[in-house]
Amino acid sequence: MLTRILFVLTFVSICSTPLLSQNLFKVKVEGCNTDRFCLDCGSPKASYDEAGFSGIISSLNSKYNLKGVRGRIAFQVLVDSLGQPCVLSHTDESKNRITLDIIQYLNTCRWTAAIDDGKSVRSSVNVIFSIGDGRLTGSIERVDQNNLSANIRSFDTPVIYNKRYKYENPSLGTYDITVWQAENSGLPQDLCRNAVIDKDGILWCSTINGMATFDGSKFTRLTESNSPFKATQMASSIALDQDDNKWIATADKVFMFDNKKWNDYTPEETKADGSIASVTCTPFGEELICTTKGLFILKGGHWGLLPDQVIKQLPTSDIDYAYRDRQRRLWIGTFKGSIMIDSNQQVTVFNLSETPLKGTSITGIAEDDAGNLYFSLYDYINKGRHNPNEGFAILSGDGKWRHVNDENSGLPSDHINSLLFDPFEHLLWIASNESGLVRWDLKDGWEVYHSKNSGVPNPLVFDLSQGSKGNIYAATNGGIIRISRK
Repeated sequence: MLTRILFVLTFVSICSTPLLSQNLFKVKVEGCNTDRFCLDCGSPKASYDEAGFSGIISSLNSKYNLKGVRGRIAFQVLVDSLGQPCVLSHTDESKNRITLDIIQYLNTCRWTAAIDDGKSVRSSVNVIFSIGDGRLTGSIERVDQNNLSANIRSFDTPVIYNKRYKYENPSLGTYDITVWQAENSGLPQDLCRNAVIDKDGILWCSTINGMATFDGSKFTRLTESNSPFKATQMASSIALDQDDNKWIATADKVFMFDNKKWNDYTPEETKADGSIASVTCTPFGEELICTTKGLFILKGGHWGLLPDQVIKQLPTSDIDYAYRDRQRRLWIGTFKGSIMIDSNQQVTVFNLSETPLKGTSITGIAEDDAGNLYFSLYDYINKGRHNPNEGFAILSGDGKWRHVNDENSGLPSDHINSLLFDPFEHLLWIASNESGLVRWDLKDGWEVYHSKNSGVPNPLVFDLSQGSKGNIYAATNGGIIRISRK
């Protein structure tokens, strides 16, 4: 018997970064490749074959007796650049047979890929099915970018998987929390991906609807009149080098702003297919460009790839993150594992080790003033919202490893987007994907700030940066926040 189907719209993450929880809706369907897709983007946008979709509706109405049934189910469909669909998430928690049938039908229906700047791209599309008057109907529900911020803020309930730790937040009262959103500032959109503050105190940020700078009182959008970017273009990564040059990566290009002019630093090998994931600047005058074709290193104006003997030991050439530490060790996180290259060019393949990095990808690194390293982890094998293999790993100065998750510490949840060591207070700030902003004193003191106990507007925090005065800036799904000492 078909029971009442309930529709609950909850946004979990809509960002295109591959290492974030990608499901828009509460019920996750396993098996999709979630690497690098955009939210209902393109012109034209991805769409299904009309005749095939009409056949789905007819088949379902013929198969089920829907008399007296009312409800609405939302499905998130990922459509790749070849038009191949995969249902990633939906809103039906009752596990009805009709929902399982719809998933199967949507996965076999013909689709056309979205087109962006003349190229086919991967995108996420919402398909809504409604039941009423004894019949089922369905259609694509396009994302309204103008109203998206209000919808996202409706999902402001943090998820705390750690039920053992009692969060008392004794330090919360020592901070002032300021929030900038589209409705109270010139921020282009509330869904912020990046927030980086330069030596002059200028904040550089990226939202899903464009980039901007903030001088402390006014946001200025980056447009074609003052930058190489369109007004609605999003950055995949923003970084600063030692000379305070700004490095901004989009999906297919890398630009550097030397505070006077913009320069295109895109590696020739990547110009054809939009494959840049991130850029990192090292203390040794290097820029590390992570792409699907390997790690490009820019030093002294010249590009170089990793040596052949190193490339052979990479789990895959699809690289998401790279970091050079103070000992000149190069850490590389790929989508099939992580490696480290020491100063003597000796390679450690962590999938062959007995460390917390085995079977995980490094997605971010923080280094404290004692030489300890903190690694945020992504489990590319066992994907899911709650995964104790993730959390973060610590490598102490004496070479000892420790794994921290929500089962052995006060960490509220395991999926982490960014880490920041605060040298002013000697503690670690953690950007959680579902719990908010986490403060850890490196001992036993864990605090978590989110929409239910503080001014942090949303529990999904993407990026962290710290200014010269010690203020913490965070990019969240609900705007930019600044945390300053009172």
